[in-house]
Amino acid sequence: MIARRYLSFVALALLLFTASPVWAAGAQYASGDTGPVVEQIQASLKEAGYFGGQVDGKFSVLTRQAVLKFQKDSGLKSDGIVEEKTYKALTGKNLPLKTIDKMQPAAGGSADKILNTALAYKGVKYVFGGATPTGFDCSGFVMYVFDKHGIKLPRTADKQYEVGRLIRNKSELKPGDLVFFETYEKGASHVGIYQGNGNFVHASTSHGVTVSGLSENYYASRYLGARRVL
Repeated sequence: MIARRYLSFVALALLLFTASPVWAAGAQYASGDTGPVVEQIQASLKEAGYFGGQVDGKFSVLTRQAVLKFQKDSGLKSDGIVEEKTYKALTGKNLPLKTIDKMQPAAGGSADKILNTALAYKGVKYVFGGATPTGFDCSGFVMYVFDKHGIKLPRTADKQYEVGRLIRNKSELKPGDLVFFETYEKGASHVGIYQGNGNFVHASTSHGVTVSGLSENYYASRYLGARRVL
């Protein structure tokens, strides 16, 4: 009986482990790594005058050299590896954890990937006319994130409001939908990416890339509609 219960426990533990993302403690980024976090590292290095290469999300030799120089100038351990202290000194933010995704792809995976990309830029400052990780405006952010997944969108919010399928009711929203607001001028003048549970990711003038709720007074009173492009 005891042996049977032990085997059941082991089977359950294995099931949970393989069905959930594994979070890697003590995350660090180094040569060979790729992705949005590396891209943000490059953008911050470029803004600080250390990196002259292309901001492409690939931790290249040039990226490592820039990290080494930044670490040396900042009095940090100079090894070319971006760990918590280096990332904090460079960006002023905590280093995102790496994940090893053990889950099988599910329906709606495109929306999940787009939202993961969008959230990787959380905290990037707002820059009017910005469309890179050094600074985004609302439509530049949306265009940039979708472009990372091979989906080309117009540059401005009003033009983005003309593409895809119109979603008339908030109750019909799905993750990945574009949500639009009428803010400083008539028509669509602000846009974000619907995350689910009444929240959306966007580049806010006051908070940069952040997550807000559709039910917040400011956005609820200015909500215009949504478009589905996935």
